[in-house]
Amino acid sequence: MVENINKKNMELEMQVEELAMKAVTWQQRAKYNENMINTPKYNLQQVYAQGKDSKEGCGDSEVDDTASWCNGRAHLLCKGTNGAMTCMVCRVNEVCMLLLPCKHLCLCKECESKLGMCPLCQCSKYIGME
Repeated sequence: MVENINKKNMELEMQVEELAMKAVTWQQRAKYNENMINTPKYNLQQVYAQGKDSKEGCGDSEVDDTASWCNGRAHLLCKGTNGAMTCMVCRVNEVCMLLLPCKHLCLCKECESKLGMCPLCQCSKYIGME
């Protein structure tokens, strides 16, 4: 009887160790995913903060174009009358969706939900982040 209890106790201790290792793995994976989201988010905040005070890229006309470089090719992102970049697909709504993993900011929320790939680099979209 005592042998059976000791055997069961050992089995349970091994299961606890295995579950503890799995918990560490899931925590590491969660931290990685959190960093994958927070890094581009922080970079966007920095660019936005710098762009608020900068007049760079502002032309004399009401509609100004800016280029997004991808694999050595320039892609035009149109600026509307309010100075905001407009969606690459509909050319009406303001861009607000960051595509991962390519990190292109080129779509509005409506168009992003309809596409499975980035219109700039043709990379498969893993996720779109507002």
